[in-house]
Amino acid sequence: MKKFDVSNLILSRIADIYSYTLEEDTEIESVTERSLLVIKQGGQSVYTVAGKELVADREHVLFLPAGVSYSLYVDREGACTVIEFDTVDTGEKAKEGLYFTGGEEELFATVNNLLHYWRLRGPAYHSKCLSELYNLLTQISTVQSFADTLAGKYGLIHRSVQYIEKNYGNQDLYIPMLAKLSGMGETYYRSIFLSVFGISPTKYIQQYRVEKAKVRLVNAEGTVEEIALAVGFANASYFCKAFKAQTGLTPSEFAEKGRRIG
Repeated sequence: MKKFDVSNLILSRIADIYSYTLEEDTEIESVTERSLLVIKQGGQSVYTVAGKELVADREHVLFLPAGVSYSLYVDREGACTVIEFDTVDTGEKAKEGLYFTGGEEELFATVNNLLHYWRLRGPAYHSKCLSELYNLLTQISTVQSFADTLAGKYGLIHRSVQYIEKNYGNQDLYIPMLAKLSGMGETYYRSIFLSVFGISPTKYIQQYRVEKAKVRLVNAEGTVEEIALAVGFANASYFCKAFKAQTGLTPSEFAEKGRRIG
């Protein structure tokens, strides 16, 4: 099924543009009267629509069509701009969703222009706002198109990958936490990770830990048990099993071979 593209929207009228900051842990349940864009310039909010969580933050713009029931939870306090507007029915069903923006400053500049024109109420302000909103939708669509490429997909999860590489020794590297760090749901995160690396995030973590363990083993940086714990395995038994599955050797055999070759 073809993915809905916000740039295909035909706008008929902007109803309101406003900015606010809700306190952390605020919870709201509501229904959208009009289509709207939620642009977070700071913090993080979690919207739940039809049982699906959509995490809006600085790098993800949320679009909700008219007539959608949702619940909102403010995970981290931060400035938020909302644009409410009406659209022309083109026969293409508008669907709620997150759009990756990468925290582009140009995009936020467009949002600030919209707020400025709307609040100023100067000559032809409504036409100016419509023009800027079309510009904003085009910017979102352009960045999202890149995000759908392999390089773009890596951009979606790069923060979590960097976190793994810095904290591989921590046993508490759970997928829900990594997905949240990337601003997406767990299922979508697993799907993006698999398309980028060809393996699941769990397998990536395990392989990364084994690679780090290889260096420690060759350099004799502790016993097998000490190295297992240092690279994030819960115990030596699981470490040895994972290590042999990946290398074909036990940790001790690998260490001995590495020292002979090195």
